[in-house]
Amino acid sequence: MPNLLPDWTLTLPWDLGDWGLRASGRLFWSTFLLVIGIIVIVSLIKPPVMKRPFPLWMGIVAFPVIIIGTLVLAKLIPSIQRGIVWIGILVVIGHTLMLVVSREPRDPERSATWAECFVGATGAFAMFALAYAIVPHEWLTFANGDLEWGDSSKFIFKSNQEILGFIPINYPFSMDYPALRDIVVTLIYVVLLGLNLKLWVMWQHRLDEPAAADAEGAPTKKSRFGRPLQAWSARRAEGKNAPETTVPTAPAPSGGS
Repeated sequence: MPNLLPDWTLTLPWDLGDWGLRASGRLFWSTFLLVIGIIVIVSLIKPPVMKRPFPLWMGIVAFPVIIIGTLVLAKLIPSIQRGIVWIGILVVIGHTLMLVVSREPRDPERSATWAECFVGATGAFAMFALAYAIVPHEWLTFANGDLEWGDSSKFIFKSNQEILGFIPINYPFSMDYPALRDIVVTLIYVVLLGLNLKLWVMWQHRLDEPAAADAEGAPTKKSRFGRPLQAWSARRAEGKNAPETTVPTAPAPSGGS
């Protein structure tokens, strides 16, 4: 089977090298799997959005049918083999997402089974491995190899050069290629850690019901203990808008004779 990635090359600016798509294949595929996993997690956090048009067992049986059918068809038509395999990959991804967004609504009171916990733990471990191990490692391997950013004798700029080549002030420090490589991998960790925290918060609040709206359409405010504040706000508003009333006073007694 030929390489599924096209032979594309992007020339980076400032003499940073040539980025070949096939040369960065492992980085591409690990990032691709990470993105698909994140989409599946977000789909699991959101409530189901459609009704499944067939039973669950048919959806599970469809996976080997799609995979085997794609491989057989690609073998029979080698002239468009790459396109057939890509279509098969996209169909498998689309079928997976369809099963997720059309799942049966789960009762929050029902405890998770051992098998569900095992599958969830395996999926979480795979996502952690992709995000914090495989993707950064493949970036470092590609940057050191094909981009040649591991050469400490190559500099992006030096401290004896003018800033941007025309500002009459020298750079305060020198920046070599390994420093740029490490900055990129640090940004990868920072972005993925922030996304990790965001997904944790979304998962913990996935069962929270949206706040009910009042008569004017504004959402009902709640205290930090989850108690609605609508009644208190209404009483406060009524107190402000109530007309002032005067209490009649009894007439002063007149002196007797």
